[in-house]
Amino acid sequence: MNQFDIPFGEAVERLCTNCRWALFTDSPILPLGAAVSDVDSLTIWLDRGPEDEDDIKSERDAAIALSTGDYPPDTNDVGDADEEDDEAERHEEWERYDRARDLRYGRFSHWRRLYSQLIRSNQAVADYPFLAPWAEGLQSRLAAVLDAERRAFADLVQPARLLEAAAVRVLPTPRFSSDPGFAGLGAEAEKTFRRAWYEWSRRATWSWQRLEDHDFSMYNVVSDAFGRRRKGKPEAHTAFRQLTADWIRQAREEAARPATAPWQLVAVKAPALPRTRHDEPEGAPLTLWEASVIATYQVAFNRKSGTTALLVPYLVAEQLLACASHDMPVQRLAPDGSALPAETLLEQWDHESLTHS
Repeated sequence: MNQFDIPFGEAVERLCTNCRWALFTDSPILPLGAAVSDVDSLTIWLDRGPEDEDDIKSERDAAIALSTGDYPPDTNDVGDADEEDDEAERHEEWERYDRARDLRYGRFSHWRRLYSQLIRSNQAVADYPFLAPWAEGLQSRLAAVLDAERRAFADLVQPARLLEAAAVRVLPTPRFSSDPGFAGLGAEAEKTFRRAWYEWSRRATWSWQRLEDHDFSMYNVVSDAFGRRRKGKPEAHTAFRQLTADWIRQAREEAARPATAPWQLVAVKAPALPRTRHDEPEGAPLTLWEASVIATYQVAFNRKSGTTALLVPYLVAEQLLACASHDMPVQRLAPDGSALPAETLLEQWDHESLTHS
């Protein structure tokens, strides 16, 4: 029997990919194999070529389009002679915004997958420390790719909308008051009012979109309340559009209010995507708002723990803390005003005590 040494990464490539051992389901080799796979799979994300000029132009155009909203802004109708040309331009503009939204979601999804792969490889190293020397180089390279993807995603998100979403959360629940436009709803008016506020505020609070882009939720609530009835329906839609406009105005006033507290340094550990089979869709343990905040306001990232330090407006910090959970611990860093760098504070953060308490 001859003995020879092979570097671990080379052994994985030459031997593990061709392994055909029949193992019992309780074999200790199986979790080791899964850990090796979690580290080895990092290589999949490291060989992407640079973006070409067309990709860069598409990114820039998407950022410009999404800065005005998720959908083309309303335009006034023109004369009949230009109706056909205007319709073609309108169709082209809608396609432009469709591409921009798809690009943003693609950046978001890829960033989340990269982060999840890093977290899984961290767990593999924690379970089998002898994998650390092999994993170190791969994780370091992946961290650079991860940060580039985060920045690309953040470029397609508007920080002002994230602040306005946080402002919606602190608005007082509006009180129902009779309005002539509600007449067609009869006894269902107050119930529809409350449901409309719930649907609109919930969607607005956890989204990366501008507040006006949630009008469809209000429209659906009113349409469901009327069913097939038509009498009074247009008037109700008009009344509820005015309500939405008032709520948006209040949220923006709250967001623009001079801050009574300075920006907050907050630590967060985002959850990894749940493992799924190849034919199953990926889960979404983060809301779009949470993901956007983490990508936009990052000031430090600890690769080995998968934790992030964020410098955020006070309202955003309050919402992050309100949505903290066992799966996503959140805590203020240096609440007593420590002058240590964010990187150091993040290294000292004991997030494990929060997840196990």
